[in-house]
Amino acid sequence: PRSFDAWDIDSNYELFEVPLDGKARIEVVTQGPLAAVLRITRTISRSSLTQEVWLRRGSRRLDFKTVVDWQEKHRLLKVAFPTGVHAQEARHEIQFGHLSRPTHRSLPFDADRFEVCNQKWTAVEEGNRGAAVLNDCKYGVNVIGGAIQLTLLRSPKAPDATADMGLQEFTYSFYSWNGSFFGSNVVREACDLNVPAGLQPGVAPEVSLFSVDAPNVIIEAVKPAEDGSGDCIVRLYECMHAATTCRLLTALPVGKATVTNMLEEHQGNVACRKGALELSFKPFEIVTLRLTPGRPS
Repeated sequence: PRSFDAWDIDSNYELFEVPLDGKARIEVVTQGPLAAVLRITRTISRSSLTQEVWLRRGSRRLDFKTVVDWQEKHRLLKVAFPTGVHAQEARHEIQFGHLSRPTHRSLPFDADRFEVCNQKWTAVEEGNRGAAVLNDCKYGVNVIGGAIQLTLLRSPKAPDATADMGLQEFTYSFYSWNGSFFGSNVVREACDLNVPAGLQPGVAPEVSLFSVDAPNVIIEAVKPAEDGSGDCIVRLYECMHAATTCRLLTALPVGKATVTNMLEEHQGNVACRKGALELSFKPFEIVTLRLTPGRPS
């Protein structure tokens, strides 16, 4: 870029496409009953790239586990998925929700948004189908027409001459669905990619400490209260811009449940009956609960 090397991308970057010389090597790693895996190895100028492409049984998500030894200067690496979905706007996740931005450059202020930010996913949709690109650590993206193009590396030289250089590891995914966006499971798939299930040795019964019966309500955080009281803070939000009522279930003994603000200050009481709390959400609303342990009063 002409200025702000590590922060800006100039709008004419598409005019300087660098061809990929040489063919990629593609090999089958496994064709097991639970997953199929391909390995793609290729050279990009002075850099090497290896990807394992995973498709798990019963999943609609294609994972690209990527390792790059990046040795380029002032080069932008993007991955593009031409989805074929006709959409005037794309949805981009932000914290506790998402917002829509145009997929065209019809107006000057649309053309100025040639690169925007997302958090864990960007999606395009038609009436009965859609597609999304998920990521675990890459937050710049542009969408033109039905093509979702995620920025992977940039290699600026100021203020850090070694930015993006050397070994890089990250995963991005392609996910598609039939039906409405509300029933797409995009948010859940993105959460699974960013916070995969982990295993630890031990002996314990099968139990879920918290669960919620609405697919569009996300349990974002479970943590001790900041005041050291021993209370448990549970923060939830509605992720699909739809008013919703739901039940939060917990296996913990709850003596008292209250609604708080983001500073964990008391706002009101909520009934907890046999470990169930009835909650109502406005579109994109964040709800914070304080659960005090003990026997119900």
